[in-house]
Amino acid sequence: MGYIIPIAVLALLPLFFFRPLRRRAVPEPEDDVTTPIDREELEQAEREVRDARGAKSIDEEEQDDWGPGTR
Repeated sequence: MGYIIPIAVLALLPLFFFRPLRRRAVPEPEDDVTTPIDREELEQAEREVRDARGAKSIDEEEQDDWGPGTR
């Protein structure tokens, strides 16, 4: 009876060593760092944000205290 566990371990040991390895993560399109930056499009987007009406920087915003325990 005491020999069942060692036999089971010896039977499962090759399965452990020869199991298929985990598949590597496939890079997502947003992970593509080789694509050159479209500077013109970036500058246009920055101008739109800068020129937006009512846009404030984080330092100019009012204290918007909305979390738990606020009055």
